[in-house]
Amino acid sequence: MIERGLLHCAEWSRAGRHRRVLSEVEQMLELAGKRPQLEAALLLWKAQALLAMSCADRSLPAAMRSWELQASPHACHLIASSAHALGDAERAEEMLRLGWRMFSEATHLPLQLAMMLTEQGRLPEAIDTLDEVPMSSGHLSPELEEFLCGLRANLLATVGRWDEAEAMLKDGICDHPDSSLLIEAHDALNQAATRSRAEERLVASWTRTLEPLTGDLADVDDAIIRCGAILDRARIEVLAARRLWRAFSMSTKIHPQAVEPWAAALLLAAAELDGRPMVIAATARSIGASEATIRNALGRIRGYLTTLAEEFVVRSFGISRNPRLDEEPAAATRRSATIIEFPH
Repeated sequence: MIERGLLHCAEWSRAGRHRRVLSEVEQMLELAGKRPQLEAALLLWKAQALLAMSCADRSLPAAMRSWELQASPHACHLIASSAHALGDAERAEEMLRLGWRMFSEATHLPLQLAMMLTEQGRLPEAIDTLDEVPMSSGHLSPELEEFLCGLRANLLATVGRWDEAEAMLKDGICDHPDSSLLIEAHDALNQAATRSRAEERLVASWTRTLEPLTGDLADVDDAIIRCGAILDRARIEVLAARRLWRAFSMSTKIHPQAVEPWAAALLLAAAELDGRPMVIAATARSIGASEATIRNALGRIRGYLTTLAEEFVVRSFGISRNPRLDEEPAAATRRSATIIEFPH
């Protein structure tokens, strides 16, 4: 009877009838008596139903009790998922590593761990974790092999290991020639790699052609670098703001009194040009500067930009929309050898 109830739980879980699962489990638990294996199995369905209903605080005790009665990969997965949902990432990680050691063939545990590490921004650790999962172990489904290959390649590309990512996808396509997932991933990878290398060339060109500044102009330039680090802006964004500062200061002959607000305004202007505006109030709080002063400086910079041709603005200070990113390397190199003459 209990085994039949477990089959019903599987059917109801697939159908999303989680409350029906809970009701069935409660009835079956009374019949399970002192049979740990049956009780552990029933508690797994209870924990899974509760987790699906976003009741992680109730799911965790059920999963823990199932683990105590009979340790299993499924119990480990549910404990980690519940702990993670409750914000206890450390406990979730410890559980996944323990389960992985105990059940080395349970591939979903290191996969879950890698995805959790990725979510936390710990990409090198996520890659190392996936590297320990043999893709041709014989116990992975074709779908899981494809997913694992795509995930590995994506992580490698994210940290700039483009050649390794491409090699991995090529191997995956050889093993799964009909996989639309891997073929699309390979095409997307090539586009992203081309774009990233173009951005690197643009960064190198802009770095070479930055004219040195002195006095209070140099103070603002230094502040742009500091504020960019505080606000976690990409290097190319900081360079765009520094180029914009040189053009603006040459045009207006300004002598700023407060350097941090001007630095923030220049970063804000560069972000606006890129179509990804930053919140002024949040920026002011992050760097400890006056919001009103930043707004005033940003207004002057915006006014200056309206006096310039849009094509010049996008090419000189644009980031993702910069047309130089779409040029062939040879053409980009020829152009980058010429220092832009900013208008007065």
